[in-house]
Amino acid sequence: MKNFKLSITVLLLLFVSIKSIFAQKDENLIATLKEHSDEVHSIAFSPDGKQFISGSKDETIKIWDFGTLQAIQTLQRHYATIYELEYSADGGFFFSGGDKTINIWNKDGSYVNSLSGHTTAVWSLGVSRNGKYLVSGSFDNNFRLWDIKKAETLHIFENNKKSVLAVAYSISNNLIACGSQDGSIQLYTFDNFELIHSFSAHGGNIYSLDFSNNGKYLASASRDNNVKIWDLEKMEISHVLTGHERSVMSIKYSSNDRYLLSGSYDASIILWDVQKGEEIYTFLGHSMPVNDIDISQDCKYILSASSDQTIKLWEIKPEILINYYFEDEFQNELSKSNLFDPKRSSESRAEYKERQEKAELYKQTLLQKFIDRLDKSN
Repeated sequence: MKNFKLSITVLLLLFVSIKSIFAQKDENLIATLKEHSDEVHSIAFSPDGKQFISGSKDETIKIWDFGTLQAIQTLQRHYATIYELEYSADGGFFFSGGDKTINIWNKDGSYVNSLSGHTTAVWSLGVSRNGKYLVSGSFDNNFRLWDIKKAETLHIFENNKKSVLAVAYSISNNLIACGSQDGSIQLYTFDNFELIHSFSAHGGNIYSLDFSNNGKYLASASRDNNVKIWDLEKMEISHVLTGHERSVMSIKYSSNDRYLLSGSYDASIILWDVQKGEEIYTFLGHSMPVNDIDISQDCKYILSASSDQTIKLWEIKPEILINYYFEDEFQNELSKSNLFDPKRSSESRAEYKERQEKAELYKQTLLQKFIDRLDKSN
């Protein structure tokens, strides 16, 4: 009996310990949104940052007000999971792909039109800068280029590969990319739909592609747990990013091309430095796979959509960037100020409190100084 009671006590202590570990909150997490009734598979910021949209296995799209973080509208026209959402560059429209169709919506949620032609679920979308054309990938063995205004297929790329689960449209130089289940990537021109290069890219399904905004690089995410960055001028690999432990489901370049964001089946989100190919920070908080991610135009916020039925909003706090780019220099500056020393024997409590307040003000001023340096280096 004594040993039994001891075992129960140990189990209880272990349970409490595990619970406390998982209860820890990433200080960069702003909000967890739970309006969907099933897995959330797609997320997108509007270009102006005033709203965002989410798509779910519950067959609904929700439009959210970024200021209040409230769902202001629920749209239901698809009859299956909404795997992809994309805004037009000017933010006037957005596009949703899920069942066999792509729906076009005004920013306010009013329905515009549908694009039909795929024979299986639409998995990914890419939109041209001028908002006239859209490329789509599906579980069928081709991917399509659409004339949005005419609502008709402009071209079908018969690449004779397995299902095309990832597509991207370069807003800089009108290149089109597709990634297949066999791990290959094909690059096509928009002008004559010519295949200009093929990469034997990954050891498994390619789930996501994204062109850098300057058109010089293409990032790919795969079932092989890796993210790769491809130099399109040299047509060779630039970096292999290996921080995830399971399939990488979604990737996104920041507007300034300095950062790359990735979301994974391992429930983590990683912010990468593109030039160095290094991990800056890992955001932890989801309990199930992260299916989609997006980063705001001002590079300050991240949205993540997960199979745990939640959307999470994260802040890229200045401390994250300073600790990566300027850690030693920043710490030296703090130390030289002498404001962060332990309480001195000669100080009263009031004096120590006043010094702590000055220290916090100095720290915030210093953070801004280094952030300004980082911004100027873009």
